[in-house]
Amino acid sequence: MRVSFRGVRGSVPWDQPDGAEHGCNTACIEILDESTGAVLVLDAGSGICGVTPAPDANVALVLTHYHWDHLLGLPYFPALADSRCALSLYAPALPSHDPAWLDVLFREPFHPLPYRALPNHPAPRMIAPGRAAIGGFEVAAIALNHPGGAFAYRVAGRGGDFVFATDHEFGMPEYDEPFAAFAEGAAAVVLDAQFTPDERPRYAGWGHSDWRQCAEFAVATGAGALYLFHHKPGRTDAELREIERDARRVFDATRAAREGHTFTI
Repeated sequence: MRVSFRGVRGSVPWDQPDGAEHGCNTACIEILDESTGAVLVLDAGSGICGVTPAPDANVALVLTHYHWDHLLGLPYFPALADSRCALSLYAPALPSHDPAWLDVLFREPFHPLPYRALPNHPAPRMIAPGRAAIGGFEVAAIALNHPGGAFAYRVAGRGGDFVFATDHEFGMPEYDEPFAAFAEGAAAVVLDAQFTPDERPRYAGWGHSDWRQCAEFAVATGAGALYLFHHKPGRTDAELREIERDARRVFDATRAAREGHTFTI
């Protein structure tokens, strides 16, 4: 499978000249099964605007949670405007879930067209923790420590598995221990590294982690590669390169995720 970063920032898109190298869009990852052409999209931040599947593609969009930075690109997802695309939508069954969330997102005065007026408007299917077949992919889900709840996903691939765990705050064993078992031996892991170790104590309870926690987690779980994700708004390219260098001292196979970067598992 081929993994492409379409958006790597957290909280809000932040366009700045000294951050363009890593990108300004919020969370979205596109996974292509090169043998079948099936596409799996993880999260609908502003980066989803750059996901342009073929008209006849089989596309599954899977959300991690309902916070604005992970949804704000959904109304502008090109697949919603193309009825030829076989699109499915999956949403996590969280305590904070409101069944009306999708209609509210597309309701005036927030959007000019209601969801059901779009050419492609699949009904959301709910995901619970565990394993499921989604759009031709084998996907497992587990709960993370984040206000309102969030899911991590593990996507099985012939060359190894891919783990996507944005929006998690390390420090609670009842979440960290099952998550470590869930991520064990993955070929590539994407983790929330919004803060530095110096910053994180000021934001306890916000649901995010720091780069050192992520690197130590990658070592402990035997990850093949680590991608630091959900970069803090306003974090410059120079700062992210420094974070990447520091994290590599803990786990050598670390990269700060960059919008447009693609790799194959």
